[in-house]
Amino acid sequence: MLDAQARVYNGLAESRAVRHAVEDVAGGLATTHLWALLGWHDIRQRYRRSVLGPFWLTISSAIMVGTMGILYAKLFNQDIARYMPYLAIGLIVWQFIATVINESCTVFTKSDKMIKQIRLPLMTHVCRMLWRNVLIFAHNAVIIVVVTLFFLNVSLAGALLSVVGLVGLILNCIWVGLLIGVLCTRFRDVPPIVASLVQIAFFLTPILWYPELLGNRIALVKANPFFHAIEAIRGPIIGTASYMDSLLFLYALFLVGAPLTLLFFARYRPRVPYWL
Repeated sequence: MLDAQARVYNGLAESRAVRHAVEDVAGGLATTHLWALLGWHDIRQRYRRSVLGPFWLTISSAIMVGTMGILYAKLFNQDIARYMPYLAIGLIVWQFIATVINESCTVFTKSDKMIKQIRLPLMTHVCRMLWRNVLIFAHNAVIIVVVTLFFLNVSLAGALLSVVGLVGLILNCIWVGLLIGVLCTRFRDVPPIVASLVQIAFFLTPILWYPELLGNRIALVKANPFFHAIEAIRGPIIGTASYMDSLLFLYALFLVGAPLTLLFFARYRPRVPYWL
C-alpha cells in the first residue's frame, strides 16, 4: 500500500515538474521583448565607444576568410572560386556554433544576480545569449553574401533552403544551450572540458578541408553533427548533393534532443538558483 502511494506521489511530482519546465521554456520564449532588449544591450555594452561596433568582428572575420582562403586553396591545390565560398560559409557558421556552445557554459552563472533577485523563466537567459549571437552572426553573414555573390550564382531555392537550415541550427542551439547551461552550473569543471572539445571538433569537422579527402572513411564525417549543422546551411548555396540529408538530420536531432533536454530540465530546474 505504501509503495503504491509512493509511486503515485512520485508520478504526480514528476508530472508537476515537467509542467513547470514546459511553462518555464514557453514563458522564456514568449518574453521576446525582454531577451531581445537584453541581448541588444549586451552588444551595445561590449562595443561601447566603438565607432564600428560589432562590425569589428566582421572585419576580422573577413580578413581571416580572405587570408585562409588564399593560403589553403594553394596548399590543397584547389580552385579558389570553389574553395573560398566553401571556407567562408563554414568558418562563419562554425564561429556561431562555437560561440553559442562556449557561452552556454556561463549562461546562468553570469546572470546569477538577476536570477536570484528577479523571478524570470530560466529560458529567458538562454534566449538572451542566443539572440546576442544571432545578431553577431547577422553581421558576419555579410561576408557570406559578398563571397557567394562574387564567386557563385546562387539560386533563390538554394538561398531559401539555406535559411531553413539556419532555422534548424538555431532550434538545436536552444536545447543545447539549456542543457549545457544547467550542467555547467552544477559542475564547474565542465566549461573548460567543453572548450577543449569545441577546439578538437573544429579540426574534425570539414571546414578547412573537403569530406571527400577521407575517401572510404567518409562515414566518420556523416556521424559528425557539426558537419550536418554546417552543411545544412552551406550545401544549398554551393550546390552539394547531400545537403538534404543534413537538413533532415538537423531537424531529427531537434525532435530527439529537445524532449530529452526538457525532461532533464524538469528534474533539475528548481536547483539551478541554489547552485549559483
